[in-house]
Amino acid sequence: MVQYCRKCGKELEDDAEFCDGCGFNLNETPQKAKEEPVKNTESKSEFVTKLPLILAVVGIVVSIAEGLGTPMLMGWNNILTAMAIGIIGGVIGIFLMEKMDEPLIAAVEFIATGALIYMFIGRFGEISAVLFIIAAILTLYFKGYYAHNKKLWAVPVLTVVLVFALIIAGSALYQVNAENSIEVGNITQDIKDDGYGYFTGSVSGDIYVGTGFDYLEVTVNFYDSQDKVLYSTIAWNELNPDSGKTYNFDGSYFDQKAPVKAEIKVVDSAKSTTPLYTENITIATGSGV
Repeated sequence: MVQYCRKCGKELEDDAEFCDGCGFNLNETPQKAKEEPVKNTESKSEFVTKLPLILAVVGIVVSIAEGLGTPMLMGWNNILTAMAIGIIGGVIGIFLMEKMDEPLIAAVEFIATGALIYMFIGRFGEISAVLFIIAAILTLYFKGYYAHNKKLWAVPVLTVVLVFALIIAGSALYQVNAENSIEVGNITQDIKDDGYGYFTGSVSGDIYVGTGFDYLEVTVNFYDSQDKVLYSTIAWNELNPDSGKTYNFDGSYFDQKAPVKAEIKVVDSAKSTTPLYTENITIATGSGV
């Protein structure tokens, strides 16, 4: 009695175990022959569906790395806040996606996390922000657009609210302490008409630093009689100034118009809109001729 190869159709001996034409294993059932491709397909599919989780974890790690690599000029408070948001927001998003099976709410959490990171450290956190946003998109694509427990919408909302509440409380406390740690004195001004159509000179003084700062800067803005800024200069700045030390600042002026007022401001960040110290002085221009 003869048999035929199920793969190539060649006629074979009845007791043959392998096809001498194509090498097919005659003892292998058709179902077993198909199992391997199915396993490979399932393996690839499982890896693809895990991409949101992988990107979220990478986003957490990158947010920490970007925070550590952000210049101190951005403000240490902003840097620490961005890192905390990346860690906490990323972990909450993963928990919502993997444990609670809430892909829509998890995606919103990822987007909020990325947006908050970018808000605090700008372009220095753009990679982690993009990773979290891509994780959100892939979460919706692979997991779906549904939300089982409507109450869990409070999680991303509370994340944003809590972040801003901590910022407001922390900033207020920091502002009070920082203002009390700065003393400006011995201010002098010497602006003269040089006789060639320009007014030149400077406003100088001392600044005492009573506590530790990551960065401090003294700026001097010169105004005309209409309160219009004629000239602005950085009179002094320092990374990690020494606590308990007094520094000298000097803000120079050079313009065709005579200033009538100078505003001295001390800030602790290049992005700061709330100065730690402000003082206005009247400018009495003299003749240098």
